[in-house]
Amino acid sequence: MTGAAPRWVSQDVEVPERMLTLTYRVATSLGRSPRQSARLYHRVVGARTGLATERAGTDSGRRTRARVLVALEAELAPHTQRSRLDAALHDAVLLDELTLLPPRQRFTLWSAALAHDTVADIATRTGWTPAQVARLLRSALKTVTAHAQP
Repeated sequence: MTGAAPRWVSQDVEVPERMLTLTYRVATSLGRSPRQSARLYHRVVGARTGLATERAGTDSGRRTRARVLVALEAELAPHTQRSRLDAALHDAVLLDELTLLPPRQRFTLWSAALAHDTVADIATRTGWTPAQVARLLRSALKTVTAHAQP
């Protein structure tokens, strides 16, 4: 195969970068600035040895994510309305699960759920059959819903 890979095929993201992104998403959705997000990351993740340097294992960093979520919740709960904190944590977990999907499933789910493309639109753009797109979408949704519990 020649030429550049499609833009939806991206490199895997390591656990530390995912935890930084997760912390940033939670903090900014709660109205914190990028600088406050960075401080929060260093307090929550950087201060706990092993979390910032842990590599993805068989659980793709899900255990690390669970520990980071508990630490974020403990840090933010006293200063944040419970419903807002729960929504921010849930959204961050969903987006983290999206990054863990295989590239074709990630692209399909992103296109359908976030870009509001139809199965036909995705099939036309990618050259896949509508049945392939539907299968990829079902598989992506099943995986995300199975693992996206904060």
